[in-house]
Amino acid sequence: MNKYERYIKNRSKKNTRFLIMVFLVFILTFFLTRAFNKNMNRQRLSLKENIKETNTKISKVKKEIDTIKKDYENRNTDDFKEKIAREKLGMIKKDEYVYKDENNK
Repeated sequence: MNKYERYIKNRSKKNTRFLIMVFLVFILTFFLTRAFNKNMNRQRLSLKENIKETNTKISKVKKEIDTIKKDYENRNTDDFKEKIAREKLGMIKKDEYVYKDENNK
């Protein structure tokens, strides 16, 4: 048997081995890609949730800023002074009555 015949005889084994290796590499790449994509999707969803939470916080802060601006603009009016006296100092007018709920102690 000469060199060429041995080459032809062993070639089919080498081809089969090569195809099996390519197939295994393909399968491994496929599963690694799927795992990576799942991880990326999980991170993307958590970032979306964080963005939603941050947007709600921003809108709450904007509303608070608007009320503070309104209070600042009305700071010299009698209504604002009365509001501050009622909320922060707990004052009431002479002819007003305060009713306390016994359930909320």
